[in-house]
Amino acid sequence: MMKTFVKNTMRMALLLAACTAVCTGCDFIRASLGKPTSVDLALMRAKRDAREEAVRDSIKAAEAAREAEAAEAARLAAEKAAADSLRAATPKRYYAVAGAFKEASGAQVYVDKLRENGFNVRIFDFKSGLKVVCVDGSDDLSAVREDMARLKKLRIAPSDPWIYNTDKKLHKEI
Repeated sequence: MMKTFVKNTMRMALLLAACTAVCTGCDFIRASLGKPTSVDLALMRAKRDAREEAVRDSIKAAEAAREAEAAEAARLAAEKAAADSLRAATPKRYYAVAGAFKEASGAQVYVDKLRENGFNVRIFDFKSGLKVVCVDGSDDLSAVREDMARLKKLRIAPSDPWIYNTDKKLHKEI
């Protein structure tokens, strides 16, 4: 009976050792079963981490490129706005005058009507106190005459349009 007890105890010990080896991931056992060993798992983790890092880096690079494009677009828009503002602030030589008003509110109503009809509008404050509504200024007199013809054709001017030459300096300086 002692022999059987010893044999059973030995078998149990071997079985326990085998189970422990399998359950704890012994590299020898894992390799013999065709499973990845701890070294293989570490390499797989390192490759996965490298791929994830590469993806994060490419996302950061794409975001940086988008931010740079947005900054460049904003810079160009600001430059264009500044140039447009300077162009708008610098009077052209000739303007087709569509109307002159004593009150700014009357001029504004007329400005809205002109803009609805596709005109670029500018209001000059004349030294006499009038608000003079002009359209599409140009340094070319023939272009201003075309604007006058458009105004006459639309019949929206409160009076006959006329040409204002800014060299006369009837307006207040901007």
